[in-house]
Amino acid sequence: MPAAAGPAKRAIAGLRQLLQSWHYAEDVGADVWQFAVDLAELKSLGLTSSDLRWLILKGYADHARETTLPGDAERSFRPTSSVAFSKRTCFVITAAGIEAACEYSTAAEATLLRTSESEGSRRADFAEVRPAPVRRAAPHWDSDLQELRVNGVIIKQFKVPAPNQEMILAAFQEEAWPARIDDPLPPHPDQDPKRRLHDTIVSLNRNHKSRLIRFMGDGSGQGVRWTIVADDASEPETS
Repeated sequence: MPAAAGPAKRAIAGLRQLLQSWHYAEDVGADVWQFAVDLAELKSLGLTSSDLRWLILKGYADHARETTLPGDAERSFRPTSSVAFSKRTCFVITAAGIEAACEYSTAAEATLLRTSESEGSRRADFAEVRPAPVRRAAPHWDSDLQELRVNGVIIKQFKVPAPNQEMILAAFQEEAWPARIDDPLPPHPDQDPKRRLHDTIVSLNRNHKSRLIRFMGDGSGQGVRWTIVADDASEPETS
């Protein structure tokens, strides 16, 4: 049976574009969805709808329909599970996508060069490379020890109760750390749910012993996302 072709180089270019947008969001401390890349921009790089569906179904990218209105201070989005895109569909990279972008960035270029030299431009659109296995990020919330770890590294340790933060971490742990969860905080008559979720996410990102993980809103005010900042331990956070 012939080996399956790897991703087209245009799909890898799109992945890199999404990674760059993620870096911009990290640099200014913004939610990655504020730098979401729209469909037209990715299509301008040559990506086809099939390329975009491949990125989504591989878990490398997430997408949502932009619902921002004129005068809004921030961009807003409505999550969608459909892979039928519209001109208002926007894309962001996922934690798995960050790892894949780094993996493809060198291996794909080398393979494309060899393919171009040996077989001509007809097959230069494909990077026939099988990425080497990489260590996947494995967050873990230990409710007994009150510790959040990533690949065994302590990220955050609670010395005093923080019910809202703990509830979000427990929800991620229960669902095996998907890219996004719905807001698990119960309604409170005296609090705006979107503001409470936003403040809780801000608190989740404070007092980290190592900068390995970052929590974000999903752009709708009704969900929480997470992403990996680095693949191994970094210097402790200072405030």
